[in-house]
Amino acid sequence: MLVAYALFLRFWGLLYTDTWEPESAGILANWVYAQVGYSGWVPSIIALLLVFVEAWMLNGLILRDRMGKDANLFPGVFYILICSSIPSFLHLSPLHLANFFYILALFELFSIYKKPSCTSNLFNSGLWIAIASFFYPSYLVLFLFTIIVINSLRSLKLGDILIVLTGVIVPYIYAGVYYFWTGRLGLFFGEQFPIKVGFPSFVVQDEVLYYISIVFFGLLILVVLFSWGGFLMKNIIQVQKKINMLYSALFISVLGLFLVPILGLDALLFLAVPLGVLVSFNFTNMPRQRAEILHLILVILILYFHYLVFNNYL
Repeated sequence: MLVAYALFLRFWGLLYTDTWEPESAGILANWVYAQVGYSGWVPSIIALLLVFVEAWMLNGLILRDRMGKDANLFPGVFYILICSSIPSFLHLSPLHLANFFYILALFELFSIYKKPSCTSNLFNSGLWIAIASFFYPSYLVLFLFTIIVINSLRSLKLGDILIVLTGVIVPYIYAGVYYFWTGRLGLFFGEQFPIKVGFPSFVVQDEVLYYISIVFFGLLILVVLFSWGGFLMKNIIQVQKKINMLYSALFISVLGLFLVPILGLDALLFLAVPLGVLVSFNFTNMPRQRAEILHLILVILILYFHYLVFNNYL
């Protein structure tokens, strides 16, 4: 069902495989693009499959930790909707690739609650974050997120932070040795891994599309912020803490904007994981008929938006 939903929302990306290039892609993303290209049928199909798999993983995470009021597929559904809402999201963005490992890190981090020994979970979370940053460097900021999660779900200890840091550093050591051995260490820290702390430059190809996208995501963020208290009511402490962690991830994602030199609209995909889950909680808490009507309106507006953009009417 999720595959059909993803295909329905992303078919414009398969129909119009226009020229597109990513901004600030990491070394692993560049390797993927060298194999399949930036645009065309193959990258679009890979993006479709990635969004589906990530939605399925998010459903598994929420169901495993019993974070929603009811057992349903809404987190995955709204993750797909958000990841398909803007035309540039229909391409194989490096953030689609990075989000896969972002969700794996969440699986590890959410498993440490009241766990006597969680060394492997902490190390693996750092490892997945490092690999995600090889696709899009901004994901390194999630190291701060791990510290917040550890402090919330168990007592914060220096040893735990060092374990996560070790998980982050190990992939960098291996990658650095490889690039040094092949005489391309400068590429690793420069062209192929464009990390730069500071205020980024924005790529705005279409001002109308840009402002509509920013307003849409701004409204979604406002909705989930005003719903914060309602999500925590009548939930056990464990669930409340994990919901708060999703809000922390949402806030920390903003810091990631200052770790790359150039930003495209697809950078908003960094928000998709926590935002998709939190928006789904809003619809779960609504009366069923109202939720269905509002969801249908959102889908129609997104598809019409895609139609206007891809047919150059906007």
